[in-house]
Formats: sequence, structure tokens, C-alpha cells
Amino acid sequence: MLPDMSSILESWAKPYTVKSIVKSTVNFVEVDTVTARTINAVIQPAQKEHLNAADIDWSLKYIQIHSDSQVFLGEMFEVSGSDFKIIDAGDYQLYGYTEAIAEQTKRALK
Repeated sequence: MLPDMSSILESWAKPYTVKSIVKSTVNFVEVDTVTARTINAVIQPAQKEHLNAADIDWSLKYIQIHSDSQVFLGEMFEVSGSDFKIIDAGDYQLYGYTEAIAEQTKRALK
């Protein structure tokens, strides 16, 4: 059984904005709707040796997220000015947190 890490994670958690983008069509025009919510989470660098080496882009950064709220595939986190997209939503842990892995996205040139 996993140890109860909730009190440790609570003391380290910071608020982060999580963005979801939903694509839809309105009057035959494709529209992106962005919604945002704030969650408390602990963010740390992901250890690449624990990721599937065939599926990762070694030029990007990866983070591991410990959140007291559920996160979903495709949601975006902004961390230190970079956007990260959830690629593995993980499972809810017995100690009350969800673990997820996110991959740095490449922003379009302005």
C-alpha cells in the first residue's frame, strides 16, 4: 500500500491554471472554446527513464503533476512561461491525489 503523502503534497501545492480547448462548429465555422480552472498541484520534472522511450520527443521537457483534482488528457498547464499538455492522465491514488505526465508544447511563431 502506498504511504499517505497528502499532508506533504498539500504543503508544497501551488495554484495552477488548467486550460481545456474544445473544438466545435458554429454556423459552419470551426470555433475553439477555451475554458480555464484553477487547481492545486505539485509540479516536478518527469524522469524520462520512466516514460515510454518510443513515444517521447527527447527535445521536449516533461513534467509530473500531483493534483488534488482530476486532470484529463489534452488539458494544458502553464508552468514557468511554457505550456505543457497532459499526455498521461494517470490514476487517482489512495492518498487523494492524481498523478499525470505532461509534455512541453511547441508554441507557434508570432
